[in-house]
Amino acid sequence: MLRSLLPALCSFLCILASAAAAGAPINVVQVADQSGPNGDTGRDFVTGARVYFDQLNARGGINGRPVNLVVADDGGEPAATLALSRKLVAEQRPQALFGYIGADGIRAVLADKALAGLPLVAPYLGIDVKGEGGVYYLRAGLAAEVGKIARIANASGLTRLALVSGEDALGRAARLEVPVRLAEVKAALVGQAGLPTDSIEVEAAAARLAASNPQGVILAAPTVSSAAFVRAYQALRPGTQFYALSWVNPQTMREFLGPESVRGVAVSALVPSPYNPLSPIAREFVATLKKYRDEPPSYASLEGYMAARMLADNLRAAGGEGGVALRRALDGYQADVGGAVLSLRGGQRASRYVDMAVFSAAGLLVN
Repeated sequence: MLRSLLPALCSFLCILASAAAAGAPINVVQVADQSGPNGDTGRDFVTGARVYFDQLNARGGINGRPVNLVVADDGGEPAATLALSRKLVAEQRPQALFGYIGADGIRAVLADKALAGLPLVAPYLGIDVKGEGGVYYLRAGLAAEVGKIARIANASGLTRLALVSGEDALGRAARLEVPVRLAEVKAALVGQAGLPTDSIEVEAAAARLAASNPQGVILAAPTVSSAAFVRAYQALRPGTQFYALSWVNPQTMREFLGPESVRGVAVSALVPSPYNPLSPIAREFVATLKKYRDEPPSYASLEGYMAARMLADNLRAAGGEGGVALRRALDGYQADVGGAVLSLRGGQRASRYVDMAVFSAAGLLVN
């Protein structure tokens, strides 16, 4: 009698297990700077991602399973990035890592054996890094971004440029990339200045760079240090054009400098403008942001929103699973996201979008 009941009992238990799994959260871990040198960008990115997942979960999640975004603040410290990642992966058993910020911390995570095999989706990073679980970028790379700046500066008649860089992975990469891209348009790098990551004591660096008399300055340092440098340099060379890499948060730059002083700054944009009402993805994002958060839109928050959409699309295609299933889905990903075309087929970077946003006379960003 018992033997005859075993098949039915097994079927019943399998049904219960499947039902439980159907409602179990899909955990995603994000360790990102929210209080350190790039905390303003990190907070905005997290906001954009959260409102997308809020909207997704309100509509039933993925196959009835909510996406649970677990966020930790590493303060921009690579050692904290690794320690927090180990802790959260052990506790949450996530399907993916998501939206990490900072190359040094990302490299430490990808090199760690305890974290090997987890896909890393949409890191806020223009530098190429590799990991056993696969790294899948949303944004265009540093070469494309710097190349765009070089071409725009050249079209404006600027042939003598300088570079201000931070003492971090982005700054190191920019010091290698900028001379190459300037040479392509027959422009010269006539001066360089390095800025400490967490300092606004930049007057001496501004004075040294001013001596080289560049026509324009490229900013590849953390936001607050970059803004402090612009203020100090404008006092010495008013009217100089500044080109900031997308790492610089334009809203924080405007708050630091004020609407008048920020007019000489252009910022690289790697997603469409969140302020353009003609952009379908911007309209969708702004409406969702108003529904779930009382915060103004920004380029970083729109990027977080689009990154969450890319991850969710692929989790759905993978049946809510991570690992091999998620990597297979990502490798074949292609979508039109509100007029923005994303494709990971044949490459690690889904978007090729690069533009420049400039501050208007009223201190507003326009493309």
